[in-house]
Formats: sequence, structure tokens, C-alpha cells
Amino acid sequence: MNDMDDLIGKVLAGEATAQEQGEVIHWRKLSEANEKYFNQLKEIFDKAGAVPVQVDFDTDAAWNKVKDQLKKEGKVISLNKRTGFLSPLRMAAGIILLLSVGSLFYWLTAPTVQTLAVITEKTTRQDTLPDGSTAFLNKKTEIEFEYNPRAKTRRLKLKGEAYFTVKHEEEKPFIIEADEILVRDIGTEFNLKAYPEKDTIEIVVTHGEVQFYTKLDSGLNLKAGEKAIYSKRAKEFYRIEKPDTNLLAYKTKVFSFNNTDLRSVISLLNEVYNSKISLADESLYTCRLTANFKEDDPEIIVEVIAETMGLELTKKNDQLILSGKGCDN
Repeated sequence: MNDMDDLIGKVLAGEATAQEQGEVIHWRKLSEANEKYFNQLKEIFDKAGAVPVQVDFDTDAAWNKVKDQLKKEGKVISLNKRTGFLSPLRMAAGIILLLSVGSLFYWLTAPTVQTLAVITEKTTRQDTLPDGSTAFLNKKTEIEFEYNPRAKTRRLKLKGEAYFTVKHEEEKPFIIEADEILVRDIGTEFNLKAYPEKDTIEIVVTHGEVQFYTKLDSGLNLKAGEKAIYSKRAKEFYRIEKPDTNLLAYKTKVFSFNNTDLRSVISLLNEVYNSKISLADESLYTCRLTANFKEDDPEIIVEVIAETMGLELTKKNDQLILSGKGCDN
């Protein structure tokens, strides 16, 4: 910012080259904040130049001291001296100094950029993000979050799966990047599954609304109860009519099985709990289970399954083995 302050001061004082003027013009066009900042400096400069500025300190002594220092550094500068009044360039330099001090004070006192990086391996984890939002991370998940209150930006990078409860702020958009996918919050709670090794990225919205898109495709707007997937290979979005009821089981520990084959049931339980449940015989794979569970102990769930389906449960070290007759489907 200091270099740009110097350039702005030279432009306002009429001392800037054509190239320097072009740099300032380009910088002003980069953002509304830059244009606003320039106009504030111009207003200060115009007011300062509207009337003679009487100074009560010894400018000659101060300027001679500066020139001595410049000579030591091998630099030569000559200025027209006006007793008792500031020349335009000196006035600009004084304004720049004042602004630089103010800018330094602002940068020291303004809220700083806040970051958070979290990695999970074998366990899930919930964290509160610096902006007050929360993220519940599944296993083998990484997030990197950057919150800049002054620039009004909230950006998060995801590798893996997480459930987000976003603190909605209209002027501070919450944007998630996952591979080529972007998710923009519109006051929302949602689950995003984006493992780098998988072709698909899945999202399900439980509250509010999100935009699910890429830089090249506006994608889909999804509301509560809706799910969609994005195929990285096909570069296509697909809206899913009936989301998997167990999609959030890793977070809620709530399971709903409706005529689900036992192989899929056991696979999900092992994924959620890091458990070692197995079926002793392949004839059990196609047995069907209809049941609901809300339980944080996989052993209790397996005991209920064994009792319900007339199977035998054997415990061997940390393994749980279900055995018995196959099922007629």
C-alpha cells in the first residue's frame, strides 16, 4: 500500500509520469475499495491546496537534514524553496506521511485475517470457524479456512467430507472450494462430500439454500431436502430425487435401513465406527434388514441385528462376526 500511496501523491501533485498515472488508473479499477480510497486522498489533497498552509516549524532545517541523508545514499533531489509555505510536492509528501501513519494505525488496529486448518484421520471432529460457523469433519478430511473481516471474504478449501452450519452474513459470502466445484452459502446447513480420489462430488442441503457450481458453469441452486452430485469426468451436474437417508450417519449416528441388504448395512457400520464387523458366510450378504437405529455403540447395533434376524454373534478380539443360515429373498 505504501508504494501506491506514493504514486497517488505524485499524481495528485502533478508530478507523476504517464506510466505512473496509468498504474494508478489501473489500480483504481481493480475494486470499489481502491476507487473510494483514491477519492478520499484526493479530497484531502484538494482541501489542503485550497488555502495557503502556514507552517510554524523550521522546514529548511528539516529539509537540509533529509538532503544530507539522501546525499549519503547517492540520491540528488532539488526543490524550489518557498519560505513559510509548502510547495505542492512537499504538501503531497506531508499528506502521504500523514496517510501512511494513519494507514499503519489502521492496519495495526483493524481485524486481521484469521485462518484455520484442520485434518482428521481416523476420527470425526467438530470445529467452530473464526467467523462463528461450524464444520463437522468426517474421517480423512482436510479443511483450510480464511476469514478476512476487512475484505469481507470467507473462503474454505475442502478435501474429504464435512457438514457445515454457516453463519450467514449477506455482505461476507461463504464460499467453499472442492476440486473444481464451488459452493456458495445462502443461509445454510449442508453436507459436502468431495474426496479427491472420487469422480463425484456430492452435496445435500438440510436447511436453507446453496449454489452448487463451477467457474465455467452456474450449476444448480439447491434448497433444504435436495441433493445433487457433480461428475468431474463428465463435467455435469445431476439433481438426485431421493437422497440416501444415511448420508449423515457419520455425524448423527442415526441409521435408517429399509429392506437394505446386510452386506451394505455392515459396510456402513464399519465405515462410520471404524469397527470390524463381518459376515461369516456369503449367503448372508443378500439378507434384507428393515430397522432404525440411533446408537453410538456399534456392538449394541450388531447384537440387535443378530437377535432380529436369528443370527449368532461371535466376538473375537476386536472383531464382531455374524453367522447363521442364509435368507430366502
